[in-house]
Amino acid sequence: MGAGEDSEHVAQCMVAESDVRVETERLLDDARFHATERHRKLLKYLVDEFLAGRSATVKAYSIAVDVFGRPSSFDPNVDPIVRVEVSRLRAALARYYETVGQQAPLRIELPRGNYRPQFIALSDAREPVQLKGVQPFESGTQNEAQETPAQPSRIVRLGLFAACAGLMVTAVAALYGIATGHFGWPPALSVKPTIIVDVRGEPTAAPAVYRLEESLVHALSQFSTVRTFTQPRRTDVDTAAVTGDISTVHPLQPKSNAYRLSVTHGDAAGHEGFSWQVIDMRTNETLRSGVAEAVSGNRNTSREQRDLVTKLARALAGDQGIVTSLEAARQLANPSLGYGCVLLADIALARADSESIVAAHSCLERSLTYQENDAEVLASLATVLVAGAMGNSSVATERALKLADRATALAPQSSQSYAAQMMARFAAGETEAAFLSGRRAASLNPLDDSVLARLGYLLFVSGRWQEGVKLARSAGQNNEYVQRAAVLTLALEDYRNGNYGEALRRARQLASPSDITVSILRIAAAGQLGLQEEATNATEELRSHVERFEPVLRRQMWAQHFSPELVGLIEAGLRKAGIRLSSGS
Repeated sequence: MGAGEDSEHVAQCMVAESDVRVETERLLDDARFHATERHRKLLKYLVDEFLAGRSATVKAYSIAVDVFGRPSSFDPNVDPIVRVEVSRLRAALARYYETVGQQAPLRIELPRGNYRPQFIALSDAREPVQLKGVQPFESGTQNEAQETPAQPSRIVRLGLFAACAGLMVTAVAALYGIATGHFGWPPALSVKPTIIVDVRGEPTAAPAVYRLEESLVHALSQFSTVRTFTQPRRTDVDTAAVTGDISTVHPLQPKSNAYRLSVTHGDAAGHEGFSWQVIDMRTNETLRSGVAEAVSGNRNTSREQRDLVTKLARALAGDQGIVTSLEAARQLANPSLGYGCVLLADIALARADSESIVAAHSCLERSLTYQENDAEVLASLATVLVAGAMGNSSVATERALKLADRATALAPQSSQSYAAQMMARFAAGETEAAFLSGRRAASLNPLDDSVLARLGYLLFVSGRWQEGVKLARSAGQNNEYVQRAAVLTLALEDYRNGNYGEALRRARQLASPSDITVSILRIAAAGQLGLQEEATNATEELRSHVERFEPVLRRQMWAQHFSPELVGLIEAGLRKAGIRLSSGS
């Protein structure tokens, strides 16, 4: 849209070119702007071309050649590098201005559909600005795919972050940011779900029913992902002193999303077994049911029942459990701040997806402005900061460590707080302290295999092979769900022992182009096996996310505290795959 068009909706204001340059330089120098050197270079290029009046000539090809150093034979229809990196820069800008850059006089945005930056005077109700001395760029230029004109301000507000959505997680965090940030709507602050345990059985089996209920509550209460209550049923017991519920007549009705775990002792499952149902208390819908069967003739019945209870607790409240997964799905459908952002972060970290991690980061930062003492939010944000920095940002690591320390102070019995502290300490190079935090997390919740898996991985890459493998195998055998860190540890162990075929198989299971460690392992294993085509394909996939990874590869492994032996073994495989490592990297 040119100046003067649709002036009823968009008032073009004037701003000096010098102000734009000052804001651009300030942004590029701000350590809180979490963007890679490639993204900073791209932003400067786009702003310079705009100020020079050449935005009409900026295409994917010119960016690839001029900014990313691609050869003249580059074909944007084959290589998506420009589309991917522009999307990431767009998300990084949005995240910055929604968190720490709210007081900036100007806001730089990258609308979808073209490569022309837009400058928003924050004091002018989010109106696009036209620069003095710079001709406005008319949309609809030839040979540019899907150039879109500027839209009325109310549409810009609604679409600001949705344009950044590459994945559902990214879209959820972005859209919610618009609603609360730009419209001033009060945020919906979600809390962790509640599980109400209700165990029933024959009157003659009352002691056994009580023991089963106690065991279930104990197992579930070890997971910080849920709040656990028992259903008050008796009028002769002061349940208020136990549960905080004043009434002993009416069923407990918590304010958060609530699920009833309805358990029948004995039943068709045998004397020590039980049948169970998970019921949504809002709709009374049975979501999942099953039977925990006891083995007939087993003498150690108490041990057997404890194992059945442990398995059910993991299946309900584990990081990939029934209740956790249902809550994550609800967060995607109805985004909220608070615990909802913690769930988004869990999804992003499990998928090792960089754009989703950026979106979760933004969501958690916004949550922190409303819930500065929420231990779950603090711990999750610390973990996300470590994952986003990948050992390359001392500022992010230092902040992650402070957040994790605060989380442990606020929630000293939370395994997730100590797990976050473990990750932050390891990233900061405090390996022994990190292992101490990890063991503390595991002791607080020995049922959470994700903690064991992550601790095992950190032990392994630092050179404690046997300890790491033992924990990885333990995490794998206790859970029906795949623990990514455990599989990666076992893949690295296979590679270290020369079992390259098995290492490659495991790496394929975890294949994610944005997961640099998995991609490197896959390339190295393929190189050791002489599978040049697979090594080449994996290399190109990695380049789509990290264009020139060779110069920084060794430095990155050192930053993540890989043992010298492991670094040497991986480099040997990479060289066989044709990767030329810089001697100074």
